[in-house]
This record gives sequence, structure tokens and C-alpha cells, in this order.
Amino acid sequence: MNMLKRRFLIDFGSTADHSLDYLIGIVEDARVTTLQRVAGVGVQELHWQYREGWNSIAALLSHITAIEHFFRIVFIEKRELTDAENERWIAGLDMGEHLPKLITGEPLESYIDGLAESRRSLLEALRPLTFERFSERLEAYDPETGSNLAWILYHMAEDEVHHRGQISLLRKLYKETI
Repeated sequence: MNMLKRRFLIDFGSTADHSLDYLIGIVEDARVTTLQRVAGVGVQELHWQYREGWNSIAALLSHITAIEHFFRIVFIEKRELTDAENERWIAGLDMGEHLPKLITGEPLESYIDGLAESRRSLLEALRPLTFERFSERLEAYDPETGSNLAWILYHMAEDEVHHRGQISLLRKLYKETI
């Protein structure tokens, strides 16, 4: 796998608004560090569960990919998932009872390809957004205040960082038990 290097600056001027550039920088850094964390993970470690019902690294990577598609479709494209999209992403979105479907034996490269595709689609959808669209109130998360796309993108990065912590823990547990 080609190792990605973290960038320690955020570029401004690639979108219509600097605040969007800022959040794209955050989302991009979260992804680079996730990819660094899973570098070299073999198939057995990728699909290993500490205990039945626990997430695997593969399940968490599937979740990160599915969430990115979901947020793009629902909050940027402003539409519901099609039946085909729902079928494709439901296991990664919900995990839980769907965990057995996420333990596939696929290699890390297939998950990296999925992460790259979800990111490419997200960035393509984000680039033309204006500040007005980025900051408009959406009926989401809090019935009193609503939300906006700025917070949703922050939440997406926060979710990935949270799950990257779980991946780190699973890697440590795997090394101790195998």
C-alpha cells in the first residue's frame, strides 16, 4: 500500500468558501491517519473479532465508508437512499446484527478502495457548495436547533476518529491474543 503522509497545513481556496476548505482539511487528515493505522493489516487480523458480536477492523472500515456515502446522499444530494444503495450500505451503516455480513475474508485493499471511492464521491459533491448551502439549517439531529452541513461534516470526521481508536484497540488485542 502506498503510505500516505499527513499534511500539517490546510489549503484554502479550492472551494467557494474557506470554512468548507477548513472542514475538508480536517476530514482529509482524519482519513490519512486512519489509513496509516491500518497499514499492513492482514486478512486474519482484519476480520478477527475479540469476542462474538464485537466489531472487526473490517466492519469498522465498512462503517466509515458507508457513513460517508450516507451523509453525502442524504445531506448533500438531499435525497433518500435508493433500494440498491440501502442494500449495499445497510450492513456498514448499522453493524450490530449485520456484523456477520461484514466478516467477508476480503483483503485490506478492497476496504481501501471503498474508502477511496466514498471520499472521491464526497469531495466531488462538496466542491461546488456555497457558504449559504454549507451553513443552512437542516432538520437533523436536534429538533430544537436543527443542524447544518458544517456540523455534519465535523461529526463525520469525529465518527471516523472515534472508530480509528477502536481499530487501534482491536490491533492491540489481536497482537496479545494471537
